[in-house]
Amino acid sequence: MSDRAFRAYLPKKPASGDEILLRAKLKDDASRFSVNFCLSRPEGINECQTPPYIAYHFRTDFFDDGESVTIHNWKNGGIWQQQTEESNVWIIDRSASFFLIFRFHEECIKVFAEDTQHTPDYEFEHQFPMESIRMIELWDDFEYVEELTFKYNRS
Repeated sequence: MSDRAFRAYLPKKPASGDEILLRAKLKDDASRFSVNFCLSRPEGINECQTPPYIAYHFRTDFFDDGESVTIHNWKNGGIWQQQTEESNVWIIDRSASFFLIFRFHEECIKVFAEDTQHTPDYEFEHQFPMESIRMIELWDDFEYVEELTFKYNRS
């Protein structure tokens, strides 16, 4: 985890149809970046420690040969579970800012790059109830966060 993680608490519990929009910029030489949907830290675990419960860990690793991979995982009681890897289809140019949309559904979180006018770039099945997610944390090689928006479904 980065020494300067970015953390934002959700104003209310997420529900199906809600979205989190993230516009940010990676470091030009980024080797790793992740977005983490975290549950509350148990008593005795301070905010400087990595959260022991992460509902969704969305990570991209960039390699020296120009290749990259996107990782999906979750953490239960401080133990990382079985990660899955997919091709990185959401960001090619690390020097440009990016826009990601995380949309909550009953069974999964759908991830869209740039807009939602296409099929999701990624999907991750809930391992914890989505209502238990309390914060979002960004780790590793990001330069800055330009926008973080919480959109709640009114229906």
